[in-house]
Amino acid sequence: ASRLEDAGYYVQRVGYSSLHQKPDEILQDISLQINQCCQNHTQNVNFVGHSLGGLMVRAYLQNNKVDKLGRVVLLGTPNKGSKAADHFSNSWLMDILGPTAKALGTDDKSFPKSLKPPYYPVGIIAGELKSKLNDTVIPGKDDGLVSVEATKIDGMTDFIIIETGHSMMRYDSEVADQTIEFIKNGVFKEK
Repeated sequence: ASRLEDAGYYVQRVGYSSLHQKPDEILQDISLQINQCCQNHTQNVNFVGHSLGGLMVRAYLQNNKVDKLGRVVLLGTPNKGSKAADHFSNSWLMDILGPTAKALGTDDKSFPKSLKPPYYPVGIIAGELKSKLNDTVIPGKDDGLVSVEATKIDGMTDFIIIETGHSMMRYDSEVADQTIEFIKNGVFKEK
């Protein structure tokens, strides 16, 4: 957020609690915040969402019209669901994380699968950690929590993989630079 502000953008941080709430409850909460922020904007409104936040951006835009909608960047968002959520679905960990974490799996009834393809320009940034430690849980390239393949979505405008982990991508300078590039130009910079 601070790097976007340094690039001249007004940034409104949208907060929510993912523990003990269902996806529709979180969506209701963030919708109020976004509507309050964006109803009188005269410039384009761009969205950047990390992980579950990216799914919430998609859900919001599926249910709400934004008059001055600009571009959307999704960071490590499990657009096709999470194999980790599948793997741990019956564990005590998911009981602690709550109903939204349980809804992030890859089955047809999952929250990610309920979302329609984007009608807006969307850039996807996937993280990749060079580790084989979790290959039994998340096969293939991944950021430690979400597979690179699961971040992809039909209708995406551009896609890039950056060497970073799931949580740390929010603070990664290359992720920030590529986010700004997509918001400005509608494509990522070639590496």
